[in-house]
Amino acid sequence: MVIDTTTGRGCAYSMIITKKLIADGIVGKAIFRKPYRNRYNLFRVVDHGMSWVLVDLERDKLAEEALWLPSFIDTRIWEQAVSKFQTVSLKRDVAKYLLPEMSEYLQSIPDMELISITREFLIEHGVVNKPIRQKSKNTYYFDENEVYSLDEGCRIFPYEGRLKFHMFEVNDECFNMNVWIKAATQFEVGMTLKECVGIFFKTELTHNVPQELSPLDQLIQYIAPPVYERVPGNDNKKTFDRIRVTVGLPRYQFNSWGALQGEVKKYQHEIYQRVVQKLETDYQFKRYGVPLNFLKLSDAILLRDFSLEFIFELKEQQIDVGRGIEH
Repeated sequence: MVIDTTTGRGCAYSMIITKKLIADGIVGKAIFRKPYRNRYNLFRVVDHGMSWVLVDLERDKLAEEALWLPSFIDTRIWEQAVSKFQTVSLKRDVAKYLLPEMSEYLQSIPDMELISITREFLIEHGVVNKPIRQKSKNTYYFDENEVYSLDEGCRIFPYEGRLKFHMFEVNDECFNMNVWIKAATQFEVGMTLKECVGIFFKTELTHNVPQELSPLDQLIQYIAPPVYERVPGNDNKKTFDRIRVTVGLPRYQFNSWGALQGEVKKYQHEIYQRVVQKLETDYQFKRYGVPLNFLKLSDAILLRDFSLEFIFELKEQQIDVGRGIEH
């Protein structure tokens, strides 16, 4: 389960944990310290008004003040998370560092409690009687009864192109407006605000999970565009005598030159196929109009600048791909 503010549920968790910390008495308390020369950097939560509760930094020479601990979070989890807090808003620190450590506790919070807190949060920020969405010259909003309603033809809220007038918006670090906007596309006329909050909880921004690179993809850093060369005396710009293709290799992935050489030999034919594919799709090569089977690989050289160089020529005799790897 993804627990961050790129999901509606993550936004709700961020709200509720921040509220619980404040209710538990975190404001004004020192929450952690770090050694700094003969002193300590002491981090304290302070109220700056307008509900912005920040984590401030001060010098603590004696470091005698006891650190505050929340009553509802396991001490080990709290200490691990709070040591990463930055001197920014408490809400941002909660969302970024604390929530990922609290998955078991968060799952124990009833959905009704989350929905209730999120509903109150939205009302406090003016969600009632404010345009939520516009489509096809119509406006959608929550009326006084917290029911999602249609303003047909924009009679209540004049339609201005490209949403120039003020739509409902929340400027709060624990609430992701992009998630809300995505969720709003699924709201239906007649739904209550609580029902729409339920949809918001199920909405998340797309999470692109990084794909693990194969050994071959880790080896091939890049394949440079083919370079077309003519021998001295060939002045015909419509022809070429050889094609040089360079493959970049990793500099620090292997602990020795021999290890790199061995990996290149291991995947020499796969690398060759990638180079041929690069050549086949090259625009300039297509313009020459030379069939690929007219080309022969004349050399493949592993260079000391951590690159592998392939040279193709218009010759009848083709050599083995791995011949030059021993260079």
